[in-house]
Amino acid sequence: MIDWLPQPDQRRLFFRYLARETVVWFEELLGKPNMELADLPKLPPEAIAALIPRVCPGVEIIPEEGRVSARLPGATEIVVLFPNGEANLLVFNRFNGENTIGQVAGDLSSALAWPRERSFAHVKDLFFRLVRLRVCLPSNTAPPQAGVK
Repeated sequence: MIDWLPQPDQRRLFFRYLARETVVWFEELLGKPNMELADLPKLPPEAIAALIPRVCPGVEIIPEEGRVSARLPGATEIVVLFPNGEANLLVFNRFNGENTIGQVAGDLSSALAWPRERSFAHVKDLFFRLVRLRVCLPSNTAPPQAGVK
């Protein structure tokens, strides 16, 4: 821990949490569904396929020997993301906020002649790993209702 940085006041953290929960509650009253990032893997496959991954703003991507790493905003430590194999690089380069997980899986399947199920599993697993590491998020805010294309 860095001692010279001011630590957040517990009262301020409480009010931030309260404000966020109030916004979520109000949106749910208006019919806009909300969910925690940890609940994303619980979505059905067609909803996961419709998610649009993007790298979080401010995350610094660091290519290294044999792997890809990142530095989160405001952090000094480097986090290892994944080995830099062909499949991982192809998938990660398409996490640009424009392609759905289903589209990326289709691209991977075509490029490496993998079965569609294997490609989908690979893309999904890499995305959820990057979500847990706070490197990626879905661009679309609500759980999608559309099916797989």
